[in-house]
Order: sequence, then structure tokens, then C-alpha cells
Amino acid sequence: MRKFNSKIIPAFVIMVCGMLFAYMIPVSESNELLLDRIITNLAPATFFLLAIDFDIKTLLQNKIGCSCKMGAKRYWLIVLMAVAVSFLLQYIAALYNVAFPVETTTAAAFVFGLVGSKTRLREINGTQEIATTMLYLLSAVVGMKIV
Repeated sequence: MRKFNSKIIPAFVIMVCGMLFAYMIPVSESNELLLDRIITNLAPATFFLLAIDFDIKTLLQNKIGCSCKMGAKRYWLIVLMAVAVSFLLQYIAALYNVAFPVETTTAAAFVFGLVGSKTRLREINGTQEIATTMLYLLSAVVGMKIV
């Protein structure tokens, strides 16, 4: 039997758990604002990191890389790089007053990541692992926001 490796299934499970958590604990208006800010900042950073290590052959063959390739000292550098790209794109979106800032910055971050995948940024170890962790966190926050 073929083993199915997917990031969508665990993200969906975490989103459903976040929705159940939000259903049991009421979310106040201040928490709504906090959830909006988390989604606004985390979505572009996540998709930027996911796109840096993007390889169409790996995607079509349904393979996932080794999580042991990340060095502990580079973790903060990768997170800082992703957050910097997220903030830069949000600043540009605010400067030009775009209609859908979260969607626009997320799409632009994905394009930046694809461009970065053609440079030496692809050689940075651990981007995929951190992006996967961010994706799970983003799924839980979106699940809490839906309820």
C-alpha cells in the first residue's frame, strides 16, 4: 500500500480542532483583532517560505524532504527573513492602498518565494520545516476565526 504524505490533511485536522476550540471558548472583539493580525502577518511569511523550497518534480512525485536538514542556529534567521518579507509586502500594500491586502501580500510573497527558489536562498536549510509549522499555526488561527 502506498503511503500518502500530505501537508493538507494535518492542516485540515488542526483547523477543525481550532474551530472546536473556538466553539467552546468564546472569542471577544479584542481577540478577533488579534486573530486578524496573526493571519495578516503569518500568511505571507508562510507562503514565502513554502515557495522558496518549491520543486515541481517533488510535488508531482508526492515526496517530502527530510526534516533533519535544519540547523538549530539558522532557525531565527529563517523566521526573521519570512517576517521581514511579510512586513515589507504589507507596507507596500498599505502604501498603494490595495483592495484585498491579505490576499495580495500572500500572492506577492509566494511570487517572491518562487523567485527566491531560483537563487541561493534555496540552499538555506530548514525553510520547508518552518513553513510547515507556520502553516499548522495559520490553520488553527483560521479555524478559530471561522467560528
